[in-house]
Formats: sequence, C-alpha cells, structure tokens
Amino acid sequence: MASVNHIAKLLRPSTIAVIGAAREPNKIGHQVLRNILEAGFPEDKVYPINPKANEVLGLKCYSSVKEIPGDVDLAVVAVPAKVVPQVLRDCAEKGVKAVAIITSGFKEVGNVEAELELVRIANKGGFRILGPNIVGICDTVKGINASFCQGLPLPGDVAFITQSGALAIALVGWTRLKNIGLSDLVSIGNKADIDETDLIEFFGSDPHTKVIIAYLEGISNGRRFMEVAKKVSVKKPIIILKAGKAERTISAIKSHTGSLAGSDIAYDAAFKQSGVLRAKTFLDLFDWGIALSKLPLPSGDNVVIITNGGGAGVVATDFSEEYNLKLMDVPPDLAEKFRKYMPPFGSVFNPIDLTGMATEDWYKGAILEALKDDRVHSVIVLYCHTAVTDPRKIGEAVLQAKKEANVNKPIVVSLIGGTECAEECSRLIENGVPCYESPEKAVSALGALYSYKRGIERIKSVRIPKVSIREDVARRIISKALEEGRTALTPRESAELAKAYGIPVLEKPLARSLEEAIDIAEKIGYPIALEVESPQIIHKTEVGGIVLNVNSKEELKAEYVRMLENVKSKLPEAKIEGVIVRKMAERGKEVLIGMSRDPIFGPLIAFGSGGIMVELIKDVTFRVAPLSLEDVEEMVRETKAYNLLKGFRGEPESDIDVVKDVILRVSKMAEDIEEIKELDINPFFVYEKGKGGLAIDIKVILKGQN
Repeated sequence: MASVNHIAKLLRPSTIAVIGAAREPNKIGHQVLRNILEAGFPEDKVYPINPKANEVLGLKCYSSVKEIPGDVDLAVVAVPAKVVPQVLRDCAEKGVKAVAIITSGFKEVGNVEAELELVRIANKGGFRILGPNIVGICDTVKGINASFCQGLPLPGDVAFITQSGALAIALVGWTRLKNIGLSDLVSIGNKADIDETDLIEFFGSDPHTKVIIAYLEGISNGRRFMEVAKKVSVKKPIIILKAGKAERTISAIKSHTGSLAGSDIAYDAAFKQSGVLRAKTFLDLFDWGIALSKLPLPSGDNVVIITNGGGAGVVATDFSEEYNLKLMDVPPDLAEKFRKYMPPFGSVFNPIDLTGMATEDWYKGAILEALKDDRVHSVIVLYCHTAVTDPRKIGEAVLQAKKEANVNKPIVVSLIGGTECAEECSRLIENGVPCYESPEKAVSALGALYSYKRGIERIKSVRIPKVSIREDVARRIISKALEEGRTALTPRESAELAKAYGIPVLEKPLARSLEEAIDIAEKIGYPIALEVESPQIIHKTEVGGIVLNVNSKEELKAEYVRMLENVKSKLPEAKIEGVIVRKMAERGKEVLIGMSRDPIFGPLIAFGSGGIMVELIKDVTFRVAPLSLEDVEEMVRETKAYNLLKGFRGEPESDIDVVKDVILRVSKMAEDIEEIKELDINPFFVYEKGKGGLAIDIKVILKGQN
C-alpha cells in the first residue's frame, strides 16, 4: 500500500530524474524530458540520466541516478525492460522517493515474474512504483508533465485516473477543447504497486481536487477499494467508467493490461454500496465530473425546467424520469410569477415553456423567480438557438440571475445550436455553470448530482446489525466435509448449517432403511417428501432423487424403492447414505436467497424471485457482504418479488421481515466461513405477515482444499 506521502512525491515532486533521457527526439525518454521542461518545471531540478551522453536539451547528463548531487523525489524510467531492475536498485541506493515506470514489456505480455521482481526491489528500497507500462503523470498544480502526452491539461479541480495510456494521451486534447480543467491525469498501467485505490485515497485528502474520475478495466483489491471509497466518497465524488461487461471484452482486458476482471454484477453492487457513481460512457465521466465539481448539493428534490423549445422540454422530461429527478408541480403563485416572462400561449406546467419568442430578459426573470423560491431546489435551463436571440446574451442572463438570486442552488444549462452555443457553453463552464450541448446531457449531469447525494446520505446512515449464530456447529459441519475431500454438503448437512445460523429450515430426519423411513413417516404424519442423501448428488431432481407428496405407507414403500433404483442407474458410483423423510411444507411465496464468492470483492449476496423460474426471469439483485440493514432493504425493494411479497392483486402481505433476516444471516455466514464458495436457498417459502418462512432446498458448494 502506497502512503499518501509517497504519492505526494510521485505527483507533486520538487526534483525529477529522467532515466533514459535519449538524445533522439523520437524516443520516449527525450519526449518526457522535453515535456517536463516545456511545462515550466525548474531546469536546475531536472536530472537527465544517460551514460552515453554529456547533455540532453541543454542539461547536464548523469550516467546513473546515484551521481545526482541532491535528493530525488521522482524518477521517471524510460529504458528497455531488461535494464529496469538495475535502474530500480540504483534508485534504492540513491534514496529516491517514488518511481514512475513508462517502460512496457512486463505483465501485459506475460512477464509476470519480471514485474514481481520490480515490486520486490521497490519494497526493499523503501520507495513505491507507478506502472510499469504507463504514459506518465500530468499535474497542473505544480505544472509537471512527466509523460509523453502532447501537453498539460488545463488547470482544474478534477483528478483523472486512467488504466489506458492511449486514452490519456487523446483526452488531454479533448479536455482542452471542451474547457475541462484537471488537477491531475495519472496513467496507472499494470498497477504492479500503486493502484487506483491508493490514488483515490490520496486525492480524497488533496485540497486541489474536488472530484475524482477514473477509467478502469479492473480493480486490484475489491475489499480495500470499498473501504477507501466509502470514506472518500462522503467528502468528494468518485465517478468511474468501468469497462469489461462482455465476456469477449474481459478476455481482451486480460491480454491488454493483465487485469483480473471481476464479475460486472459485483462491480455494480460494490460501487453502489461505496457511494461511487458508475458512468456508462466517457462523455458521462467528464460531463458528471464538471457538474459535481461546480455545483452544490441540492437541499431538496424539486426540479424546475425552463426552456424556449417544447421539444427540448419533452426530451428533458423523459430523461428526468430515467435519472430519478422529480419535476416539481408548480404551485399557482409561482406559476403566476412565471407568466410575466412568456406570451399568453406559454406554459407554466413544468417544463416552463417561455416559447420561441423568449428574450434574454424573459430567461433572466424566469430563472431568478425559480432560484429565489425556496420550494425550488434545482434548475435546468434549456435554450434552442433562434434568430431573435444571441446565445451569449442568454448565457449572460443565466449568470446575472444566479448572481442576483445569491442562493446556493444547482443550475445546469443546455445551449442547443452551433458554434456560438458551443463557445458560450465553454464560457459558462469557466464561470462555474455546467453547460452541455443537449438536454439529455444536462439532465444526466443533474441526475448524477442527486445520485451522489443519495449515495452519501445512505453511507452516513448505515446500520450493521448483529445476528445470533452457532459458528462452532457450522465449522464442524464444514470441516467434516473438507476432511472427507468433498466440495459439497449433503442436503441434511446444508440444512444443519443453515440452522446453526438461525435460518428456519425443514427438519430432515435421515432413514438408513425402508423400515426407518416408515417409522419416521408415521411419526411426522403424511403427506411426506423423500430425498436421497448423498455427497455426490447436488441436483436431486436431475437423477430422480426427490419424490414429493407421498400420502401413504404403501406409496412410501413403492416410491422409496423406485427412487433408489433411479439414482443407482443414473449415478452408480454415488455413495448413498440414506433417505431423508420430511414433512411436506405448506407452500408460500417462493424467493431465492444465495451467495457466490467474487474473486475481486468477495461474498456476493443474491436475492430475487425463486422456484423453477429463477433462471428464466432472472429477477435477482446483488450486494457485497457484509450487508447493512439499508442494503437489505434496497435489495428486497429492487426486485419484482417485492411486489409479490407486498400482496399482489389483493393477496395478503407476506412476512418480508423474515426474508430480510435470512439475507442478513446468509451474509454473516459468507463473511465468517470463507470455505463456502456458493450457497443457494431456493425456494425459500415466505408465509403471511407474522408467520415467518422456511428454507426448503439448500445447496452449499465448498472451495475445497488446495
């Protein structure tokens, strides 16, 4: 883990050594040195390293970093891969604080051990490394371009972390074109040592950064990421574009940067729980970054749209619903105030349509009324360029209304038109008002602001419940199975495990003979169900290993024999330990509660509609354990199953509380017992409110022993 101090030396160094400072202009080491000098970094604090040259770009060259007379905060390495280990040993001997390795040819091409050796050298030498396989670092705070990007971005307060070097280079020019200012642009490459979480932690306490945005193809340590992101996101927004949803894309990522890509479902859940906003596109990433760096958090939900075009207003209304924005029902007194700034055929139904006749004075007046009214919490201004208006004057009307209102409310603008609108949008951004070329983008940006607010409010109010369990009993069950070399529990063991964690289950007495089965059946009463008990049989229905609704002794005898014959014919090698004879449970609403262990984030808890339709309708939602009460509440409400449990079409409400309790207990079990790889309770019968529920079928898959 990189300390904040190490990253400060990496991004905001006082002295820089360029190792591999070539004389040839087409070589990266030369370009990096030239960029550092052209960005204005003091020449006497830059040290080119090239044993074959006396000087490069007018600066004295050193044959080794060890020869530099003063301290070195940052060494930028641009030498062939085979030379890098020795360069790092020299850095360790010199006492360099941080190293950025531009050189490629390591993990991304399969040279994993060579990359691990770099980390070992750095750890032993007491410094940290960024990369390898990076473009470099652009910091506008101190004016450092230690990269082969074509120049520094504009100064600003948005930090951009990217796992793609090519995108870093391209986006420098794009951000300048769009007038987007960055505090830092950091290419992280292979993330051998310093990773996205280290940088998020640093920028979280950096006074020069208001918003953190990132393009990532994978996260190194999911658990630590969530821990850090939760702390940082309550102070400043984190927006991430996470690539790699499709299986083919995931394969490409492994070959591109050597990333280990976790399941996309887990990323969605982890981001939501950590207060991180997930952007769908690069445009979202920067559009949202602009809005969240310039706007205050809204004090309430009421949004008013002011427009001169009905079509633009309709589009914005549609997108407001998509982004969970609440368009205010305009009260009569406020509607009368708006009418002063429109012709008789204008509309005071939100969106407020000033019509195509709207002048800059009408815009200013309407915006001022909205901003001054305490019932209005946010404003969206839309403008379609007409022959009777000048975009510059409309922009000025927005700024003047904002100044005169003197209130701290979010306001976003969309100027729809050509070059004049684009130029005015840029000016508005400079003056602290997020501006976009389309209504959708303006609505999306304000939607991101509201999403961020809801996310941090949720994190601040999280409650982690305590549940009573018998972990000792659970561990004995797991240990026995592992000692026997099994990677699955039997149905009876699974039920006992669930019972140890307080999950209501059917009692599953085991009969080792037909006579025992008859005795058990007559004690518990008909109808009964029969289930084969075998460590080798996970899916009983596939081998005829379960029979339901057995109603008499004679039927039991016939079904007992027939079931065992079916199983033996289909799985002759299966060890049959007996037959479970259980009471037929009263049917309830069927839900699924489960867990799978994600390689990046750990236990991923699932809830949704259960029964035989689960694979078909896929009404399932996920969160990363441990779960809070808020997580569980959200999970249940996100599914169609919730509508069924609440009482669909006049049916009585089901016991939703027992569902929430079981989800929490599954989460606790997943946290406690790492040997559990997968757990599936399907179906879990939910009875009427106050009458509880029952786990009917439980499957538990174990990791096994290495």
